[in-house]
Amino acid sequence: MIKFKWQDWVIMIGCFVLGFALLPSILSEFKPAPATCLMSTLILFAFTISFATLKLWLSTVAEAFACMMWLILLIQTF
Repeated sequence: MIKFKWQDWVIMIGCFVLGFALLPSILSEFKPAPATCLMSTLILFAFTISFATLKLWLSTVAEAFACMMWLILLIQTF
């Protein structure tokens, strides 16, 4: 059985909240600067890999979600 640490739950909730907070920007015609989207995507991707190596699986999934939301915004800027 997999045991989840409380820190994993806290990080997961925060990542999902921040990911869902990007929905208005994704649905809006106004987008952040491409550089902002690119840097956020790359940093969150690094965080995703870091969480996976620490076996914080809930955080890994949530951070990947937030990373994908920024990637969607990046794609929309072009």
